[in-house]
Amino acid sequence: MTRPDVQNVLTQPVPAGNVTTQRFWPRRCGAVRIGLVNNMRGAGFRDADRQFRTRLHAAGREDGVDVVIGGYFLQPPGRDGGGADYRPVAALDADWPDGLIITGAEPRTEDLREEAYYPALVRVIDQAIGRRTPVLFSCLATHAAVLHLSGVTRRRRTRKCHGVLRFEVRRQHPLMAGMGDQIIVPHSRWNGLPEAALITCGYRILAASTRWGVDRFVHDDAPGCVFLQGHPEYEPPSLALEYRRDVRRYLRRESTHYPTLPIGCFDAATCAALRSFQRAVQGRFDPNLMDALPVPLGEEAASASWHRDTMQLYRNWLEIVSALREPMGVHA
Repeated sequence: MTRPDVQNVLTQPVPAGNVTTQRFWPRRCGAVRIGLVNNMRGAGFRDADRQFRTRLHAAGREDGVDVVIGGYFLQPPGRDGGGADYRPVAALDADWPDGLIITGAEPRTEDLREEAYYPALVRVIDQAIGRRTPVLFSCLATHAAVLHLSGVTRRRRTRKCHGVLRFEVRRQHPLMAGMGDQIIVPHSRWNGLPEAALITCGYRILAASTRWGVDRFVHDDAPGCVFLQGHPEYEPPSLALEYRRDVRRYLRRESTHYPTLPIGCFDAATCAALRSFQRAVQGRFDPNLMDALPVPLGEEAASASWHRDTMQLYRNWLEIVSALREPMGVHA
């Protein structure tokens, strides 16, 4: 899993924490405790928090698993991001959870190692792998984890991978139990991890597409961990809101290319209206034109067709977390 020139975190002792030992977790006997490391900013912080909590609690109820979620941040979310019930990620040291979810973030640098939060992020990754804690890595967190653990660098695509996409299930695995030969997953990314490089480093591809690349994968050295390049947690409006954001950036000259329509997100009439809008505004660079953008929020144009596959993934992952968690009393 690790490069020859990278210290093998699987055999290293976990560093001692230096933060307060005050507990963050409601004490419900037998509950599976999930730490949500939310690395988003602004409104995205609130959206990610709501989406992950909603999916996890629903999956737990369906499977009879009592789920308790604690929120942590790598970088302060800011006044517009909320997060009053969140703690700095260093607080994890005081009372380690049974499983972790690490969200993505919008990168500000081409090299992820130059992101301000990168040292804190890889420390959490090292601790989780060293403790053999199941982790659900989301999007950019997946790219950072694979870069740190295996030296695999993501590559920029010529076209954004954006939409509600189909992927073929490549192999049977407990995380894929109850799913068919294909899964539906929202994706929103410019970059992707090369499948051949992942396989060379010992990762096992669970779902992929010839057109869109790898969706999810695992590694035997990290039991219970799943690396996702997509966003199964997304709600129906999520992709439409991202498209609106990308159009606004173009009209503000923050982007040089007008965004392509997300696949499978809008109905035919909406797609025609959006293409007509693009022809009318392309090259005008006036943010006030956003008022005329005919983008629905997605409830009408795109139902959550990926909901079943998402819930099955979370049920499967929670079952693994429950099976692998430390006996009661270890956290006391």
